[in-house]
Amino acid sequence: MKKPNNRRTAIEFCSIVKPGKDEGREKHVPYIAIDKGHKEGKDIVRVVVGHLMGTGESMKKKGPDLTKSPDWPHFIIHSMADGVITVDGEMQITDLNRAAEKLTGYSRQEALGRFCGEVLQSSLCGRECPLKVAMVSGEAVSREAILQNRLGQKNEFMLTASALRDNQGNLLGGVETFRDIGPIKQMEKERRQLAGMFAHDLKGPVVAMGGLLNRLVKGKVGELSEPQTAYLETVYQEVQRLEKLISNFLDFVRLDLHILTPLPSAVQVEKECQEVMNRCQPLAGAKDMALELEFPQDVIVLQADPILFQRALCNLIENAIKYSPSQSRVVLTVRDLGREVQFAVKDQGIGIAPEDQPHLFELLFRGKSSGTETGLGLGLAIVKRIIDAHGGRIWVESEEGKGATFFFTLPKRYRPD
Repeated sequence: MKKPNNRRTAIEFCSIVKPGKDEGREKHVPYIAIDKGHKEGKDIVRVVVGHLMGTGESMKKKGPDLTKSPDWPHFIIHSMADGVITVDGEMQITDLNRAAEKLTGYSRQEALGRFCGEVLQSSLCGRECPLKVAMVSGEAVSREAILQNRLGQKNEFMLTASALRDNQGNLLGGVETFRDIGPIKQMEKERRQLAGMFAHDLKGPVVAMGGLLNRLVKGKVGELSEPQTAYLETVYQEVQRLEKLISNFLDFVRLDLHILTPLPSAVQVEKECQEVMNRCQPLAGAKDMALELEFPQDVIVLQADPILFQRALCNLIENAIKYSPSQSRVVLTVRDLGREVQFAVKDQGIGIAPEDQPHLFELLFRGKSSGTETGLGLGLAIVKRIIDAHGGRIWVESEEGKGATFFFTLPKRYRPD
């Protein structure tokens, strides 16, 4: 047996070698040596052994329930992953948690009593301090800012500040949380680079192929037989379809990343709607369908990006034609609601299942109501991004077998999301 050290602490973990049940094998049996002069050692062993043996002895030594302690909120704040800092009415630091110590490089003892600007060194200090704005306005304020830590390292953070008041409404100070958003910003940068790569490296060759195929189909490089022309026309149509798919995907990414933003101007609603209806007429005519426009007597003008507006409306009308039977109707109704304009595209198609409706505007969603129609679920996702970018709303009302009506509203005065 290993001899215990004469200068043993309260407890010491040891082991003894004993013969095992199987011949020729040995096993190590753990035991705990206790210094007789340390009463607390015995208590610790009782708790440890109780925990290991599952007797519940360890629970008997547990202290009072911390969740019922007045220190519980303080414990939560100091355990948070986000930095938290509090100040008094003079903007001097009254407390900060462990995450704030790590992010700023200042210990709690070093930071207490110092002005928050000295510790945070925010890019907003002195011009638009979120804490000052929150303490004056009484509302929570969120801002992106660059903070510089004690070592001079700069990182991007999301700051959220609120005023601290007592039950009588007297100002006591403020509290600010800050979260490192550097990794999120890096992901956004990579997504933007990916969008640029798609635009240049993927769409470019497809457009070039389409142009060359079009020249071949038109006989620019010599006569073609009928079978050759038929094959080339089919290939050309598929290349155009691929180009449209890539364009739709790029538009979605650009709208989602705010690379593509609305350029608002005065839009005469009836004129723009009529142009869209005329553009969709050949598609409706191929199915012997009627397109109808219901419009109020008064002229309606709103601020919107005319290209994006037509893109969204055209997409909805094309969808209505696509999922409607031949010899049916698609009706576009426009209503003036005062501060906003409501548009409704109603069809007489197959309708949309209730379980599909909450997901219609999600990227690449294809519901069971899609049937045999082709598509990747990009169109409605793009429409929603366009409406959101204008500060509007979009929704659908439908019953299976009774068609669907897509509604969207746009404010008369441009209001970005």
